[in-house]
This record gives sequence, C-alpha cells and structure tokens, in this order.
Amino acid sequence: MQTAITVAFALWLLGVVILIGAWLARGHMRSDLQRRIRLVEATPRTAAVDAVGPWLKARSQRLDIRLQRLFSASTDRVWGMKASATGLIAIAMLAAAAAWIMGDLALGLPIWLAVPASGLAGFLVPRIVLHQQQAKAEREFTDLFPDAVDAIARMLRAGLPITSAVRAISVEAPPPVNAVFAMIADQLSIGAPIEEALDVSSRHIGLPDFRFFTVAVILQHATGGNLAATLEILSDIVRRRRAIRLKAKATTAEIRVSAYVLGALPFVIVAILAIIQPGYLTPLFADPRGHLILVAAAAALLMAVLSMRQMMRSVTTL
Repeated sequence: MQTAITVAFALWLLGVVILIGAWLARGHMRSDLQRRIRLVEATPRTAAVDAVGPWLKARSQRLDIRLQRLFSASTDRVWGMKASATGLIAIAMLAAAAAWIMGDLALGLPIWLAVPASGLAGFLVPRIVLHQQQAKAEREFTDLFPDAVDAIARMLRAGLPITSAVRAISVEAPPPVNAVFAMIADQLSIGAPIEEALDVSSRHIGLPDFRFFTVAVILQHATGGNLAATLEILSDIVRRRRAIRLKAKATTAEIRVSAYVLGALPFVIVAILAIIQPGYLTPLFADPRGHLILVAAAAALLMAVLSMRQMMRSVTTL
C-alpha cells in the first residue's frame, strides 16, 4: 500500500513539474526573444515588440493543433476543437490522477490494472472534451447556416457575384459560419477557383448540409443556372432537416432517459450495499478474482452504454 501511494505521488509530482517547466520555458523564450529584439537598434522597439506577439501566437497554435490531433486520433472532423495545449495537459493530468486514486486507493486495484486505467483516463477525458467542442461547433454551424445561405441568395439577386457574397459572409456572419467562409475567401484571394475552394472546405467541414451547398454552387456556377433560386430552396431544405432532427431527438427523449437510468443503476446499487451492508462487497476489492470481475463488469457496462448511444445517434443524426 505504501509503495502504491509513493508511486502515485511520484507520478503526480512528475506531471506537475512537467507542466510548470513548460510554462517557465515559454516565459523564458518570450523574454529571451524580447531581449534579442531590443539589441537591434536599427529596428524601432514598438515595431519589434509588435512582431513578438504573432510569432509566439503561431507557435502556441501549432502546439495546440498537435495535441488536438493526438487526443482526437482517428476523428474525421476537428475544425471545431478549440482547447489549448495547456488545458489539454491539465485535464489529462487531473483525469489520470483521479483514476489512479479511485482505482488504487479507493478500490484497491493492483498496479497492473491501476496504471493502464490511469493512462486510459488521461487519454479519454481530453478526447471527450474535444469531441464535445466539435459537436457544439457543428450544432451552431447547422443552426446558423440557413441564414447565411439566404444572405448569399439575396446578394446574388442584388447583382453581386458569388465570390463577393462569400467574402461578405466571412465578415458579417456570426461564428463559426464566418470562419468557414473566411477559409473559402482566403483561398479565393490567392487565385484558387471557386470550385476547388468549395471542395476543399467541404471535405474539411464534413457536414452534409455544407456539401449540399457546395454541390449546388459548383453545378450552377458551371452551367449558368439560377443560383439564387437554388440556394433559397437549399436553405428551406436545411431548415426542414434540422426540424426533423429536433423532432427525432424529442421522440427519443424517453429512451435516452432510460439509458441514463440503466447506466447509473449499478453505481446506485453498489452505493446502497456499501451503506447497508459494508462487508458484502469486500471480496470484490480484497480478492484478485474480484478485481477481474470489476474490470469485466466495467467493460460490459461501457459496451452497453456505447451501443445505446450509437443506436440513438443513428436516429437523431440525418
């Protein structure tokens, strides 16, 4: 027991030291760069200091992207993830420490089970946070996208070309719609054809509604049809799809609540037994065979929750 506590404290201390070291290294790098810039007398100080910010911001963004890709491996859509590298590291450390305390100290699991559980928790919890951010961005985009399509249709009827309409949406639309159209406008500004810019953005976004918009614009732009009328029809279709999704979500509300109750029921029963008859569950935590039973039960419960979640998503995702 004393060895397990020592190992847990060492892991926690190592993580804290790594986080503090990264923070201090970042501050040292910033101060060293500013000192080097001040040594250049030919460059005005204000202009040099103004150049430090974008450089550090670019490096920080690259680190954020790398960690986001690490924790969201095998995920198709990552454009809505906004968590910083520092936040992801902190979440991973806290999740690993909590899993270690729960598994080794509270449940009495052996080290060969507590260590993998801590590593799995340190990977899964940041991944869940990133997926929630992506899902939130997709919901916001789906809610605001029909209004953006209507705005483009009105601009086209007023005589503006599609490229000017896209640039206007990239400036005037609320996030995250403006960021998506800003990516298209940036590609158009460097001379990329609108077909290529829309295709790249469509594969990056990965949402069916935006794919419909891409196909409609490319076809109408190539054939010379009435793009404004097509976009008005498209915005109506997108709104109808959203209404159907909300209706399906309301219809499956009872099933989702039942899934939550069934998932929480084992934990409630364990808590009640621990209060009423504490010694009844002791073999699960004291006997090595009980550890295997706990692991098997947790795996079965996880598979059941994931199965119910997938069935509900197949109904509510259109």
